[in-house]
Amino acid sequence: MIYDETVALRLVEIEDLPLLAQWRNAQQGRMMFFTPFMVSPSGQLKWYERIMGDPTQMQFTIIRLEDAEPIGTIGLTRLDQRNQDAEFGNLIMSPDISRRQWGVPAAITMIRYAFRDLNLHRIHTSLYSFDTEALADAEAIGFQREAVARRAAFVNGAFHDVIHMAILRDEWPYLMRPVQS
Repeated sequence: MIYDETVALRLVEIEDLPLLAQWRNAQQGRMMFFTPFMVSPSGQLKWYERIMGDPTQMQFTIIRLEDAEPIGTIGLTRLDQRNQDAEFGNLIMSPDISRRQWGVPAAITMIRYAFRDLNLHRIHTSLYSFDTEALADAEAIGFQREAVARRAAFVNGAFHDVIHMAILRDEWPYLMRPVQS
């Protein structure tokens, strides 16, 4: 596990799948995915089997340290060791959990792990332009806007821009904060 002051990250386990499906299928969780479809228990199992066998993906369960409860997931995909790059994403929080209070520390913990332990140079992400809270959180963490894909996503009956962002290791202010693993 990877520990920080308030959260820990551990690789997703098969026992997490019912909870992950519940979070993923909640309206607010589903709306933030680029593939907004509901997932069945068997579909969630197929996803798990696929990522467990894929060295270019890491998916973590976020554990709140104060009560050891799982409260969300976070992941890295498209891990590219040659270019030292990965995509940040799959941040899903339990519907009754504050993404800002718990998701931001989890994101900082995971990004620090990716830069320090995985020796990544760059981490990128894509966010909907209407998700102003996620955009503000990403910028507060250190992501910088790189590009806009104009009207690239159809969500809730309308087209929206997709904002592409990235963090570079040598520009990231949280790198030196201690992490336990």
